[in-house]
Amino acid sequence: MRGVPIAIGILSVVVIAAAAGYYYTSSNQLTVFAAASLKKPLTKLAKQYEKEKGVKVALNFGPSGGLTAQILQGQKCDLFFSADWKYVVKLQKAGKTIKTKKFLKDYLVLVVSKTGKEKGIKDVEDITKPGVTVAVADPKAPVGEYTQRALKKLGLWDTIVKNGNLKARPGTVNQVATMVKNDQIDAGFVYRSVAVGFGLPIVQMFPHSLTGPIIWGAAVIKGGNERLAEDFLNYCLEHIDEFKKYGWSPA
Repeated sequence: MRGVPIAIGILSVVVIAAAAGYYYTSSNQLTVFAAASLKKPLTKLAKQYEKEKGVKVALNFGPSGGLTAQILQGQKCDLFFSADWKYVVKLQKAGKTIKTKKFLKDYLVLVVSKTGKEKGIKDVEDITKPGVTVAVADPKAPVGEYTQRALKKLGLWDTIVKNGNLKARPGTVNQVATMVKNDQIDAGFVYRSVAVGFGLPIVQMFPHSLTGPIIWGAAVIKGGNERLAEDFLNYCLEHIDEFKKYGWSPA
């Protein structure tokens, strides 16, 4: 009978934890991998969803390419939001998805810091001027790839590399925005949504004819908590206005 009080004690802890909202089972835990640019709206919606549905949403933000590699390596993920549709296709071809969805569209923009504004950066041609410092995200982050593509089509990429204007290759779009916001760099290339979220002045917006289509995608990952992943994806689609606040449009 000595084990009875112990068992009752354990049960009591479980009950108390559940009542307090801290106890979760595998059926009501959701692991979401998402592009860093989605951090603000997705964090807000995840908190709302947790409160309304009584589930735990674990968010992991990073560059879409790196997150895709983690999923392919077998790391636990139930739902993936990518800043580039091609990574969703890559997972689909690898047999890792049960559902995919074109989610949002965006545009690449040039933003400037306080010092950049003082240096007279008014359009993309100005980033080639002597003394102007520029941040372009690492190509592993989709925004880096979009930027390189646009600058190469404009004939500016080789110039900023050769002249030493390219000073930083941050890993995520949010890092580029932070550097501009903190006046660590004169100019940077981010998504329109990120510029809005960080309160950065947009100097120039680039059409999809230069960057290629900028489409955010979502994928429910096979073998994970598929039911809950699909439910949260639908929840995000129902609350698409939260993303529109930051400059996105429905895809």
